[in-house]
Amino acid sequence: MIIDRTKAPSLLDGDFDTIPMPDSAVVSRYSVADLEIRFQRGAELVSPLAVVYVPYSVSVIHDGRYVFAATIECDDLRAMAPLIGTSLKELQADYGVKGFYGEKRVMLYGNGERETLGPYFGSDAEDEVASFLLSLVLDSFDEIEEPVRL
Repeated sequence: MIIDRTKAPSLLDGDFDTIPMPDSAVVSRYSVADLEIRFQRGAELVSPLAVVYVPYSVSVIHDGRYVFAATIECDDLRAMAPLIGTSLKELQADYGVKGFYGEKRVMLYGNGERETLGPYFGSDAEDEVASFLLSLVLDSFDEIEEPVRL
């Protein structure tokens, strides 16, 4: 997904319930060109009714507008179970997990679209997750400079 920062609509004007709130749970901030990048851990989502958990994300602000997000997210089985009338144990068996979350996947949000990049197989070390998500931002905005931590 390539984002035109000058034309991209604000994510807050879209229909995506699973995007992180841009000011929630910010761990660190970065800058590259005219973009502000916020690395987040366990951010609150736009909709409190979302049935996904987002352990890590980046939110990108351009000219005061929230134009892009990259997330590592997974289905929250505890939230899903009562909504679909199934026990948590049944969902865990269906998903093949013992915990409360499904498989981690990488999602991109921008240009009024949502794109799935597939499962996340990377490290759970926070610095490596941050590096991975920052690389997605650089690719999506076609930036060659390295982000500077603020």
